[in-house]
Amino acid sequence: MNSIINRIGLAFLALFAISVAVIFTYQTVVVAPVQTCESSGNWWDPQSHSCAHVVYLPDITHRRPGANGMPVYPTLPQSRGEAATATSAPPPVSTAPLRR
Repeated sequence: MNSIINRIGLAFLALFAISVAVIFTYQTVVVAPVQTCESSGNWWDPQSHSCAHVVYLPDITHRRPGANGMPVYPTLPQSRGEAATATSAPPPVSTAPLRR
């Protein structure tokens, strides 16, 4: 009877040790990267397990913040008249002296 109790005790001890190892591995592999990513102000994507940097959308789309219209590109002509006279050359440099 005593040997059965010892075997059961060892089985529970082994089960406890395996459980602790699994929980530690889960914390290290899954939970810690999420907390590290979110604490630095980035976004965590659970599907791809990747940390992504936050990008301001108007910087990508060239739209004014809060606007739903067409993008505004600072280097493109705004009208047909400007487009007809536009060239791919850089604008001429003014040689006039600066006024103060």
